Amino acid sequence: MPSGLSNEEWEKTLNVTLRRMILIDGKVYGLEDESEPDAFMDCGAHTDSCLAYCCKYVFALTLEEVKKGIYKYNQERPYYMAKDEDGYCTYLDRETFKCTIHEIRPIRCRKFACEL
Repeated sequence: MPSGLSNEEWEKTLNVTLRRMILIDGKVYGLEDESEPDAFMDCGAHTDSCLAYCCKYVFALTLEEVKKGIYKYNQERPYYMAKDEDGYCTYLDRETFKCTIHEIRPIRCRKFACEL
């Protein structure tokens, strides 16, 4: 939750933004099928060549992920996965090119199938 907001203000902001996100982007988020298997990539074998290209992928979090509030708040694009100034996901270790939240990464990260 952004600092300085009460729980009530946060809930109101969240609800308004989620409605706008659906209207403006023309998409409904949060309907992914959890039963679909995660994409499998042998990332360790490819990070030298791809340099974590998938970690520059721009995507909105699902409604459930936003409501959980476990991912860093994105000031520039609320309810989208946060990026650092270099364009990479804030959770990417820049030395190893490995995800620091791999076990709890968003569903869109888990389903991303890279075409190497």
